[in-house]
Amino acid sequence: MILRKPDFYDQFQCIASRCTDTCCVGWEIDIDEASLEAYNKVAGAFGERLRANIEDGHFKLLPHDRCPFLDKDNLCEVYQHLGEEALCNICTEHPRFVEVFGDIMERGLGLCCEEAARLLLEGEGPLAFTSEECDEPEDELDDDDREVRDQVLGQREWMFETLADPSIPFAEKLYKVFGYTGENPFAPFESAEAMIGLLAKLESYGPDWDAALSRIKSRLESSEPIVDQGFFTETESLRLLAYLIYRHYAKCLFVGREQGKLQFALYFWNLARFFTKELAGETSVNPRSPLALTKINAVKILSKQLEYCEEIMEIVEISLDD
Repeated sequence: MILRKPDFYDQFQCIASRCTDTCCVGWEIDIDEASLEAYNKVAGAFGERLRANIEDGHFKLLPHDRCPFLDKDNLCEVYQHLGEEALCNICTEHPRFVEVFGDIMERGLGLCCEEAARLLLEGEGPLAFTSEECDEPEDELDDDDREVRDQVLGQREWMFETLADPSIPFAEKLYKVFGYTGENPFAPFESAEAMIGLLAKLESYGPDWDAALSRIKSRLESSEPIVDQGFFTETESLRLLAYLIYRHYAKCLFVGREQGKLQFALYFWNLARFFTKELAGETSVNPRSPLALTKINAVKILSKQLEYCEEIMEIVEISLDD
């Protein structure tokens, strides 16, 4: 089995209480069977509290969807009491994701995590990938399926090479990969209103997204022109576009919508650059520079809203799959 990873994957480490957000709020936290069995054997007062906060195979969330074992400093009490090995699978793996295409496994980090978004955006030069042998079991593919897979991955590799080629001007890269000319900056939509119209049809993941969408709508209703807000450099833009292609494009092997998955990367990037401030919201509480955090927060909230619900991704991809 060949394992592929983006160039920043192995640098990732949860920053815990230094994070301005937390992955322990706003998500249902499912407990795998092995962890559930282990929790049932934990002795003492903490064991009793642990079991009292489990219901139907997941932790019973507190008001505002907060994990019952997230302390006032946003640190995990399960980790503090029982050690890292006691964390359930989802807590250990998040924000990591994995896809398997026959004898090729691809790993990555979800951009809903601000540290993952920081590592992507602050990386130097074009996005690159590493490959190594691993002992994971492969999925069997017949010759026809393997041929189609190789064609899709080959096409995607051409996209990566094009976006990374220093001899090709930025605008030409966008045209070659996405067919984007800039004559209509909101492509694949005809206007900013149409871009946001699709967002408004989607189920919200929570109050933070509701507030962001409200800020975006207010800007559309103002007389201010909708232009690139200038936060993202060309390098950051190209890394983001390549990473979104990496995460989604090859999944057309499973569900189709090849163009929808490709254009999703363009749609995400356009939303991030046209509405950076509105997406990011308040950033002054963070010790990082406001500019860096604004970009990170814009990417993070878009990822949370768009990439973590299969129904939403399907709606968006179908809308873009021309």
